[in-house]
Amino acid sequence: MKFNSFFKIAFMTSFLVVFSSCFKDLDTVPTDKDELTSAAVYDDPANYKKVLARLYAGLAVTGQQGPAGQADISGIDEGFGQYLRMYWYLQELSTDEAVIGWNDATIKDFHEQDWNADDGFIYACYSRIFYQVSICNEFLRETTDAKLSDRGVDDALRAEIQGYRAEARFLRALSYYHALDLFRNVPFVTEEDAVGAFFPEQITGDNLYAWLETELKAIESALPAPRSNEYARADQAAAWMLLAKLYLNAEVYAGKQAWSEAAEYSKKVMDAGYELEANYFDNFKADNDQSSEIIFPITSDGTYTRTYGGMTFLVHAPVGGSMNPAEFGIDGGWGGLRTTSAIVNKYPTPGSGGSVIVAKNDGNQNYALLNVPGGYQSWDPANNATALASVAGDETYEGYFWLEANTEFKFAKGGWDNNWGDDGADGTLEPGSANIVATEAGFYRFTVDLNALTYTMTKTEWGLIGSATPNGWDSDINLTYDAGENAWTITTDLVAGEAKFRANDDWGINLGDDSANGILEYNGANITIPDNGTYLIKLYLDRPDHSYYIEKFASESDTRYPFYSAGQNLEIADISQFTEGYAVAKYRNVTSGGQVGSDLTFVDTDFPMFRLTDAHLMYAEAVIRRDGSADQSAVDAVNAVRQRAYNGSTVGNITASGLTLDFLLDERVRELLWEGHRRTDLVRYGQFTDGSYVWPWKGGVPAGTAVAGCRDVYPIPAQDLNANRNLTQNFPGECY
Repeated sequence: MKFNSFFKIAFMTSFLVVFSSCFKDLDTVPTDKDELTSAAVYDDPANYKKVLARLYAGLAVTGQQGPAGQADISGIDEGFGQYLRMYWYLQELSTDEAVIGWNDATIKDFHEQDWNADDGFIYACYSRIFYQVSICNEFLRETTDAKLSDRGVDDALRAEIQGYRAEARFLRALSYYHALDLFRNVPFVTEEDAVGAFFPEQITGDNLYAWLETELKAIESALPAPRSNEYARADQAAAWMLLAKLYLNAEVYAGKQAWSEAAEYSKKVMDAGYELEANYFDNFKADNDQSSEIIFPITSDGTYTRTYGGMTFLVHAPVGGSMNPAEFGIDGGWGGLRTTSAIVNKYPTPGSGGSVIVAKNDGNQNYALLNVPGGYQSWDPANNATALASVAGDETYEGYFWLEANTEFKFAKGGWDNNWGDDGADGTLEPGSANIVATEAGFYRFTVDLNALTYTMTKTEWGLIGSATPNGWDSDINLTYDAGENAWTITTDLVAGEAKFRANDDWGINLGDDSANGILEYNGANITIPDNGTYLIKLYLDRPDHSYYIEKFASESDTRYPFYSAGQNLEIADISQFTEGYAVAKYRNVTSGGQVGSDLTFVDTDFPMFRLTDAHLMYAEAVIRRDGSADQSAVDAVNAVRQRAYNGSTVGNITASGLTLDFLLDERVRELLWEGHRRTDLVRYGQFTDGSYVWPWKGGVPAGTAVAGCRDVYPIPAQDLNANRNLTQNFPGECY
């Protein structure tokens, strides 16, 4: 995001008192001349807004010095212990939406759903939530009428501070909502509790629900009207959104139904003046602070909020394999996050309903072959899948293979009786001589002339070039090699015109189609791209007759399809391998205009915690649960979301009979993937732990299995349970 002045603050040293059962007490008298006490901070009228900004920043940063150093909380790694990153771990890694390949401590326990009360990640999330509660409490203690009067605060500033207090209460309510949703029965402290060493009492889920409802309604009128506050600060719509979420999950939290209230407050958000962005993915880019539909974000900035958590994590961690980090505006991928086939299968296939412009042509399968046995295929000279072909039948052969670095091979004809190597590594073949070595990994073009006993091997990278491509005839757009399909592929927008394939950004090796029949020839004719649109293109060089495939996606395809599949397996055999499972290319540190963010490591992309389309989908669900079926208002709410997904077309619209709860749960995936909602949704639907819905590796089993229902709630961390005699564990002896 582009920071406004509200967030351009120097994060102050720790002067805020937190409740002692979770963290060490902080001294109120500074031991360092550079530290500030709360009294010194609040004596300056200009600091009230700065402290409020620090409350918001608690969702984004981890201390007083980014990306690490002077941490807010001791004993927790700042890299993974950031608020959003930990909340996202608990909400997403425990579901079908995300797996992670790393072996960091107990991180894989989330997807296996076998965590315990000693889990460090759970403790980090819990600690962040209650640290945030504590600093909000302290701000509220320091801004009472009595204290403002003692400091001689004038009436104008006092009126502003009343608004600040409402925002602080919203931020506290947001964190208490997260505590309710994740942990249910938690320690409870407000500004009314005295500062000092004491053990907070535990509040039950139903009582915390009731407190949140009362608190959010109390601040509703004190918050600015929708869209009238500074960007990333709470307004009335943010409070309505949180109330709608509270009511939608009332049965889970408090054992009662509040569907009418959930519908009411979702509708208030829908009518608050926010609008859907024309392009779905613009909500997840480096300039999404300009989005008209993000109601409440957690802000990120490559200069001012440097952290290895938050959006830095969510942009870097999903990039790996054959993905190009530069396309995501970053200096490198972390190769961790992917999704499961259960999620991929909830999206329509890209281009479904589209048209095939050129079909793959297998061509002649009976050319004379020259085998290429080597270490990459167990030295099998009879394996015709790894052979070169003589199209002219004149003892000259050509073909392509992918070889890993330092792979050794030879050429053989009719078995080992006739084989050739290269004694001098000079491109000249000698019978029965030394193995040839591919020193670098890559996709090689081989030519062999057995008449002259010569050969060439050229490492190739393939691209598409032409008047139909974004760069015209000036430069290629790169294709990506898909090892599973043995093809070079790209999905891209093209305009009506012509194109060709060429290797290594050079005309020395290029392919066209003289007969427009799907068979490629070197230096062949340009290929026609009939009209503007999004195209899937595949280049097949594994067959003797090289071929290609072009499909134009239907204009009514679901544009939200976020998956990167080149070189990735759909099914996950080994979670630790990044290429197992499709990657998710949703978040980017690139603007809607194609500009890279301000820093290649620390990103500018904000996290959309509350977004308008969520209100649309919550409204429809609440109506169906209240009435037993969808009415026209629910249908219209959902179709507004789907029409944006289908480029404004009504082809994706749903009817009242088709708008079921099951449909809505899947639609929430398609619209809100990786936005931190999935665990809550599955718990509400009764599908998080039971066997009615399983996904790959749920319960630690490849096919997925049910787990104990008590895992719908996370445990109170053992550290806090041992420190506070007033706390009782969730499901003691059953899960924890």
